[in-house]
Amino acid sequence: MLYDTIYRHNQALSPAGLETLPAALHALSAAVDDCRRAGKPLDSDAAILLLIRNLADVAERDAPSANDLRLRCAEDRVAAIAAAPLLDIAGNSVAGDHAAKRTFHYQARRALARLITAIGLDLDDARINTAMGHDHEDGTTELHHADLSIRVVPRSFLPDSEITFNRCRNGEHAGSVQRAPIAELLDPPAFQRRLAVTVGDIGALRVAAAA
Repeated sequence: MLYDTIYRHNQALSPAGLETLPAALHALSAAVDDCRRAGKPLDSDAAILLLIRNLADVAERDAPSANDLRLRCAEDRVAAIAAAPLLDIAGNSVAGDHAAKRTFHYQARRALARLITAIGLDLDDARINTAMGHDHEDGTTELHHADLSIRVVPRSFLPDSEITFNRCRNGEHAGSVQRAPIAELLDPPAFQRRLAVTVGDIGALRVAAAA
């Protein structure tokens, strides 16, 4: 059902009360909903364009320089990468939450790349892939190497078992499935100790022993 209202037009023509950033942003968001409900194109709706200009004016009024904002944004990006949010997401279903699913598996791929290098395996000999699955699925991220296979999921039915792994020989599974908590994905020494106990020395420890 398509129908139009006058709410966004009223606020665009009389933006009193929209002098703060939260108020201006809320008005624009509500106007976008109104416009879509009316079936009107956002990029040519006069009320939308006026409210965008109002938002820009409010944002510009007391904002730091563009260069300062870029520096702060870059710092926030570095902090977000360092925070490893997969530990916060782990244990929860990400089905139906595209942002959480994408973030978890992106972080899992990065962590697996760091992990395999830290334990002494050549990253060029490994494949790291993510299967996002359907909307109602959590997805999986897997690492395949001739000596080792690791699978990471956001949530497991068993506690502390978001990681499952196998010893491999020539890329084929050659042992029973082992389990580990997600925290060990970010702790290579702990994960390598677990490898040594469960499937035998792999990577740097195995190389050292052979020497």
